[in-house]
Amino acid sequence: MRRAGNGKDQQGRFIKPSEDGQAMVVVDVIDPTNYEFLTEGGIIRPEEGDSLYRHAHNFEDSEKAEAALQILKNWPLYRDDEKMQETILEFVKNAFSPEEILSLKKEDNLKPLFVTIQHKFQIGRHTPKVDWEKVRWERFQEALEALYDGKHLTYVAFIPSDQNHDPKFFSIGTKPHVETVKQLEREEFYFKPTNGGHIKVVSATNETPKRFLVDAGSNEYGAGVKSSISTAELICDMLEKEHPGPEYIPVKGRDAYGVGQSY
Repeated sequence: MRRAGNGKDQQGRFIKPSEDGQAMVVVDVIDPTNYEFLTEGGIIRPEEGDSLYRHAHNFEDSEKAEAALQILKNWPLYRDDEKMQETILEFVKNAFSPEEILSLKKEDNLKPLFVTIQHKFQIGRHTPKVDWEKVRWERFQEALEALYDGKHLTYVAFIPSDQNHDPKFFSIGTKPHVETVKQLEREEFYFKPTNGGHIKVVSATNETPKRFLVDAGSNEYGAGVKSSISTAELICDMLEKEHPGPEYIPVKGRDAYGVGQSY
């Protein structure tokens, strides 16, 4: 069924009349004009001035069903994603009629079909854009918040030498710095580390704000046990800028490691 008028264009597979008989219960509702998926299920309630259309055939009784499906099956986004094919196929059978798809093909305008599918399944042009810097920040924030009872983490960091760049931190727990960087190289948000060290929680479990000891004592990305307090102070300044809230206390060497030392 399709309802058009009063600024709305809605189409979906008719399931049954509403309880009051004044509307239609439909599934896989789309907006054919704007190429959008609207909802998995809803009610179309016609208003004065609306036009209602009923497709003469569906994929269950149309002689043109296979020809219409072949258009979908030849589409690269459908063809290349075998896991999604069954779900996409079910949606198309609910939201469109075979004759409608063939008409779009004849008009050389398959956007109402293909763009609507992309909108529904968040693929192609509608694939969500991932903010990888936000992902990196959230992971490190969660790692800090998860520390308790004197535990520590190993970190690597990019500490900028100017005001035009932001500091960045990364950790995978207590793994050594070399392993941490190997994992960082696999991430979408990779950055080249300039420093590395340890962060150890020293506050009580329910104490606020949290207090952390911070050193810059990585062998590979620092001066190891000879790491200076001034370098640790710089790291603390950058932590306060990027992950404000806790108290960061600089310490020399590797004095911020906990149980299970990691260099």
